[in-house]
Amino acid sequence: MARSPVFKVLLAALIASLAAGLLAETPADYANLPGHKAMAAVPGYTASIYGIGHSRPTDIDAANWALQQCQRKLAQQTGLTLAPGQTCEVLNLNEERITTGADIRAQVPDSPHPLYLWRYTSDTATVYLAGSIHILKPTLYPLAPQLEKAFEQSALLVVEVDTEKYPLQEMQRKMMDVALLENGQTLKQVLPKGLLNRLNESLASYGINSQQVAQFKPAMVMNQLVVLRLQALGYLPEYGLEQHFRAKLDDRQVLELESFDGQLDLLFNQPVEVQIQLLADTLDLEHEIEPILAEMLAAWLAGNDDDLLMLIQQQSGNSELSQAFNKRLLDDRNVGMAKTIGRYLDTTGTYFVLVGAAHFIGKSGIVSLLEQQGITGQRVMSNDKI
Repeated sequence: MARSPVFKVLLAALIASLAAGLLAETPADYANLPGHKAMAAVPGYTASIYGIGHSRPTDIDAANWALQQCQRKLAQQTGLTLAPGQTCEVLNLNEERITTGADIRAQVPDSPHPLYLWRYTSDTATVYLAGSIHILKPTLYPLAPQLEKAFEQSALLVVEVDTEKYPLQEMQRKMMDVALLENGQTLKQVLPKGLLNRLNESLASYGINSQQVAQFKPAMVMNQLVVLRLQALGYLPEYGLEQHFRAKLDDRQVLELESFDGQLDLLFNQPVEVQIQLLADTLDLEHEIEPILAEMLAAWLAGNDDDLLMLIQQQSGNSELSQAFNKRLLDDRNVGMAKTIGRYLDTTGTYFVLVGAAHFIGKSGIVSLLEQQGITGQRVMSNDKI
C-alpha cells in the first residue's frame, strides 16, 4: 500500500527526532545515558523546561545541545514569569553536577557587604573602579544596581584592552605571530612524554586532533583548554562584564589601560619552561576547576577579598615558575594600571574603569597602590546609593 505524503513527512520527523535523542529522555533518565552528555534546565522548572544531550562527540557539543533544547522549550512557554536571571543553564556535565547561579548567589549575605566597586573623586573628575569577571553565565545576572548606576553616570569606559578597535583579521594575524613554536618545533619535541599524553587525552575530549595544534606554543594550547572547559560548564565570554557594559556603550568613549600587543607578549612569549609548567598546572586542575570557580564567584559577589585571594592563589599553581608568572600577570601590571588610573583624576570627566577583580586585592593590588600614591577612595557597599 502506498504511503501518503503526510505519513512520510511524519515518519521522517520521527526518525530525525530519535536520531537526535530528543524523545523519551527525561531528567530521570540522565544517569543511565551514555556520554559525552549534559543536561540543562531552568532551575525551579527542571521537570518541564530542560534539554539533554548525550552520545555527543565532545563535552562542549553535549552542553551546547542541551542548552539549545532547553532554550527551545523555554521559548515555547507562554504566560511564564521568571525571576531576573532565571533561565536555562547547564546543570550536569557527564557525571559532574554544575553549581547553579542560584547556588552561588545563596552564599552571598543579605546583610550589607562590600562590592567590587570603588569611587575616587577629585575637584574635576570621578573614577569608578569596578572588578570584572571576564567570563560568566546569564544566571549570575542582574548585577548589583550600584555597578549599573556607576556606569550610567560615567562618560568614559576604561578596559584593560579595547579589542573592538582592532579589525578581526588584524587580531588573528597578531595572534598567529605569537602562537607558533620557534624554528619549526612541535609540542612532541618540547613537552615531556607524560605531559604530552595527558594533553592529547584532554584535547581528544574536546574533539581536537593533536596534529591540529602540534606547532602551537604550550601557552596557546593552555589558554584554549581553559576556554573550552569553561564553555562546557556554561560560562561564556558574551556574558562577561566587558560585553555586558559594551552593549550599553551608546556614545561613551572607550579607553584602554594596556595594549593588545603587550598582553599577547605577556601571555605567549614567556620562556618555554614557564609555558610547560602552566600547561601542567592547567591539566592538574581541569576537572577540579568548577567548584573552585563557583567559590570564587561567590567571594566576588560577596566582596570577600580574603577568600577571593586565597582561591586565586589556589588555582595559580605552587611552583616557582608559576608564582613568578602570576607576579608578572598581576602585580607587575598593577603598577602601570594604578599610575594611569591616578592620572585620570587630574583630568575632567567621569570614568568607569573595568579591570579583572584579581587586580584589586592584596598589598600589591591597584587599590593599595593608589593609596601609596596618596589617593584614597570609598569602597561601595551593597546598600549604598550611587
